[in-house]
Amino acid sequence: MKKLVIFCIAASLTACHTEDKKTETAKNTELIQQNLKGNVQQLDERTVNMDSTGKMKPDSSSNIMEFDKMGYQTKSSGKDSSGKMTSDQTVSHNSDGTFKEMITTKNGKQIFKLTTDVKDGKYTGAKSYDSTGKQDSYYTDLKSNEYGIVYAGKQHFMNDKIKSTFEMKYDGPNFLGGSATDSTGKTTYTGSIKVDDKGNAVEETSTTLEKGATKTEVVTYKYDSFDKTGNWTQRTTYNDKGKPTKIVKRSLVYFGD
Repeated sequence: MKKLVIFCIAASLTACHTEDKKTETAKNTELIQQNLKGNVQQLDERTVNMDSTGKMKPDSSSNIMEFDKMGYQTKSSGKDSSGKMTSDQTVSHNSDGTFKEMITTKNGKQIFKLTTDVKDGKYTGAKSYDSTGKQDSYYTDLKSNEYGIVYAGKQHFMNDKIKSTFEMKYDGPNFLGGSATDSTGKTTYTGSIKVDDKGNAVEETSTTLEKGATKTEVVTYKYDSFDKTGNWTQRTTYNDKGKPTKIVKRSLVYFGD
């Protein structure tokens, strides 16, 4: 599912309880943003793409996310089909749980960094840095909802000109789509998402602009299996013709396992 929210890992969530523990999860944890139930320690997500005939393509990839006992994400790493590391991210939070900093590295070298400014639990701004450590943009006009999810804002070049804008829609912690524009004011993304009563996406319509070409896609999601905690472990994506295009398999490790 395509998420263009700039703080995709700064989202927070509803209070919940595990079945065997009465530990309350804070609203601003990534666990609820990811719609994960229980005290998840690690999520391993493997993606296999499929061609027009339904045959699996050799470009599978995997992503592993790690969480602390409070439910906040601490790390994320991606690998290609050969098992080679493609990216490695570390995430830190402030004492109130708000997102503080994310650093992305490749082969041990920084390729991106994002930091935030927070006052009284609200995001007032943010800064991004390139692979040389030089600041290359900043964010203003940030808006966040009751779950701490930043759903709107403006990204600026260092000369103060607008680089992009985004305004996303949520129902509680559930992402429902939105829109984004580029430096010229052209709309680069619009999308709408339907979710089921468990908060899982079941249908997505998106229109994107890339290199002057507009592309609209309509996909549906079918959940093939769930674990004992209620988290889905396999999901198949279908295109508007009903053909499967992607299979995502997830394995989860819980604290106490």
